[in-house]
Amino acid sequence: MKYKVVFDTNSIRNPESVTDFLGGRSELELFLKVSEIIIPDIVIEEIKNQKRKHLISKRDSFLSNPFHFLRKVDKEKTKSFDIEKCILELVGVESLPYSVITLTTNVLEDIKKLSLGNLPPFEESSDKGFKDAYIYFTILEYLNNIDGDNIFLVTKDDRLKLAFNDNVRVIVVKDFDEFEKHIDAYFRDEYFVNRLKEKISENITAECIDEIWLNTEENWVIKLTCDETVHFVEVDFSSREIIDSTDYNFAEGIDGLIISRAFRSVHSYIETIKDYTQYFSDQEIKQLIEAAANNDQIYSIATDEDVKEFFMPIFKAKSQIISDEDVVARYKQYFNQE
Repeated sequence: MKYKVVFDTNSIRNPESVTDFLGGRSELELFLKVSEIIIPDIVIEEIKNQKRKHLISKRDSFLSNPFHFLRKVDKEKTKSFDIEKCILELVGVESLPYSVITLTTNVLEDIKKLSLGNLPPFEESSDKGFKDAYIYFTILEYLNNIDGDNIFLVTKDDRLKLAFNDNVRVIVVKDFDEFEKHIDAYFRDEYFVNRLKEKISENITAECIDEIWLNTEENWVIKLTCDETVHFVEVDFSSREIIDSTDYNFAEGIDGLIISRAFRSVHSYIETIKDYTQYFSDQEIKQLIEAAANNDQIYSIATDEDVKEFFMPIFKAKSQIISDEDVVARYKQYFNQE
């Protein structure tokens, strides 16, 4: 289970790119570590329209460019370039996973009332705000379809934020930093810190918490330092109950495995860290996956049972964090080796 995060246009607009459909990619990649990306259909259409306007403007500018003549470029080919097909192709090859939510109910009368009353998300002194109102009702309908779950809305629009002021199921944030403060807050709260004191050490304070992330089972891992000892705590995603903890220094085993220069050492390091994979960070998993693809001492014994049992689960759980296509290709081959 992951957080559900809905995005407004101003967070993911990308009119000038001809290689990616969605913008704000570095932020989206951060959200993807712990969240599902959800986009209202009107936002998708607005992004398409922004790209359409940009490409038409650039095409018209290009047609008046003297390099058309100097390079002997056929103007008719430029005029006939299929902009709609180009935009649809960008949508089709978008690499960041997301789902689209659609407004299916007739809310025209509700929108009219908000507009005439200058109520949020409409502007205070004008009737500007139809798109935001459409997003507002799309989100309300979506909430009705996900019983009890709360969501985050990423927007920089103050009036859209104001529209959700009284809705306890919607938490409005401007960016990932603000989002992260919300998800970290629980674990730094007095109640949870007291739980950590009971389970680990009475000297733990909120300031002891160094990092928080999702593991391969999509549970939380809290890394904290107390009395010069580093602890890792696994916490159930939904119930926020502590599952288990360790102060074992598995990082040394990870580093050793990554640079292994002998088959025997590969087996030995795997044996020392195989029971701690639930505490591995994304960075550690990424380094391990890349090592398994690039270190011949590991790759050559991919069919050995202990090697396969160690690497397959972490790759399947975290393959989305690997951007190197060659590594992914070698890994898929690695799985198929018999």
